Amino acid sequence: MELALTDQRWRDLRDALAEVSHRFARMLRDCRTPDRLAVGKWSVAETAAHTAVVARLNAALIVDDPSPLGDPELDRLSRESSFAEFGRLNDAILDHYSDRSTDASAQGLLDGVDLLLARAEDVDPHELRPWLGGARLPAASHVAHQLNETMIHGLDIARALGVPWHIPTWHAALTFDVFLMHLLGGDSGRLMGSGGTPGRIAIEFRSKHTTPVVLTRDNGRLSVDPPGGGQVDARVRFDPTTMMLTIFRRARLSHAVVTGKVFASGRRPWTAVNYLRGMRSP
Repeated sequence: MELALTDQRWRDLRDALAEVSHRFARMLRDCRTPDRLAVGKWSVAETAAHTAVVARLNAALIVDDPSPLGDPELDRLSRESSFAEFGRLNDAILDHYSDRSTDASAQGLLDGVDLLLARAEDVDPHELRPWLGGARLPAASHVAHQLNETMIHGLDIARALGVPWHIPTWHAALTFDVFLMHLLGGDSGRLMGSGGTPGRIAIEFRSKHTTPVVLTRDNGRLSVDPPGGGQVDARVRFDPTTMMLTIFRRARLSHAVVTGKVFASGRRPWTAVNYLRGMRSP
């Protein structure tokens, strides 16, 4: 699918990442309980360190750095891991980058994002760059991924600390369009693993803030295209922030459906619900 990215949206995406990163860093610098559990087995300090390292990784990958993590084994794992193996990759990265100071993570995040944004100024946002698992994504997707990562883990940390964390609708819409749809519909390398559920489904996704798309899964192969290419099984209208939190397992799909923030219709609406329930995310 052609990248739906105007010059204005490209600027908005970079501005959004700068704003969210500074909010994230301020929250870390105010943190007095870094050992609180934030997400899974990770503490606040570990979640912050992970987010900072990912900023460094995206800053390296957007210019095709052959050693984005600065360690041969970590670089190999980053190229070869599928979604199912990301837990092992993340553990190895955190073992290697062992500083758990929230102040250090705050500064590391800002430094990584500054470098990513400086390099983004000099690249064609449409040009493909390497990403995790051998995937190739448009350069703009590296910025959108870092925005997504910072918003999601900012929420994890804020929930652990009991402080507010706002995810604007238009920020979530940018990550849906520029990161997630390109990841699902492009060259995903080894990320998706092998095999897949037999059969074909086509689901149309629309919101007031995103580019309409049809996601098709055909015997495990995914593609993302503009609407109008054929019959769809389900149509999904959604609030981008709710969809983000649902996909990344920070909110229950059932609650999103009951509140109308995610609404499926069409001849087989249950296919959309089943797909979203089983969707794997980085």
